[in-house]
Amino acid sequence: MQDNRRKKYLIDTDFQVKFIIKFCLLVITASALTAGLAYYFNKGTNTVAFENLRVVVKSTSDFIFPIMLQILVIVTAVVGIAAVIVTLFASHRIAGPLYRIKMEMKKIKNGNLSSAIKIRALDQLQVFAGECDEARVSLKDSVGLMKKQWNILKPSLCVLANKSQ
Repeated sequence: MQDNRRKKYLIDTDFQVKFIIKFCLLVITASALTAGLAYYFNKGTNTVAFENLRVVVKSTSDFIFPIMLQILVIVTAVVGIAAVIVTLFASHRIAGPLYRIKMEMKKIKNGNLSSAIKIRALDQLQVFAGECDEARVSLKDSVGLMKKQWNILKPSLCVLANKSQ
């Protein structure tokens, strides 16, 4: 059985790093927004609590903000790490096929129409790769037909060229 896994996960480093950073910034923004809104909505309320065996009255936002900040930092770190992993694998399923199709298009550009454009079954862009391969096959058939027609016409053209001299 053929091992069909890629060994390298950063295929298009620039694209993938930007993709990951965007999702991590989204997680950080959501955490900051949550903290800001919790602080804002609790600003006008008071909380009674015991600190060092004394009863203390504080605004609710001053009381819960340090605890909430610690929780948000931990959650942001855990979700951020998860976002990096998920977006790395998701972007890998996009960047890998694009890289493969790009390499196959270079072969076609250089006149090699023999190799099929195939990407892994679970990767994105299956339809696009299939369309590219159909275009390759059509181009290969057209070139083959032109070569056949040239081989038929070539002797006649040579005879005509010799007569005109």
